Amino acid sequence: MKFEMFDIDRYDRWGDLVKKWANDAASRPKGIEDFKTQVKDAGIIALYPYPYSDVEFIAASSADPILRIKLPPKEVLQQAEKGLEDGVYPLPKFYTDQMYDCNLKVDDTPTRRLFHSMRVGEYTIKFCG
Repeated sequence: MKFEMFDIDRYDRWGDLVKKWANDAASRPKGIEDFKTQVKDAGIIALYPYPYSDVEFIAASSADPILRIKLPPKEVLQQAEKGLEDGVYPLPKFYTDQMYDCNLKVDDTPTRRLFHSMRVGEYTIKFCG
């Protein structure tokens, strides 16, 4: 059975919401229902494959002397590796839409900001796998 994780349809809007929460701790949802409301109000369609009962924010600190490595679940990593055998390595569509080789197709400040929001959004919900 394929592992399904929380996912969203708009990485740009999700990234902007994550940035808001990172910059203003008081704006963070107070529970799972508040989280769902804020996500919906931001114009994001979300996939909740499990009946989540709460949400937790883990704010990193640039002054933290501990290198923290978030490991992917073993089954997610194994599924990703299996997908490689089948020739499948899916990336969010914004990479192919926005990138040419390793550069942005349009390299200006608004495009860089948009791409940054999408990357922040992707980073916060995807397991490395």
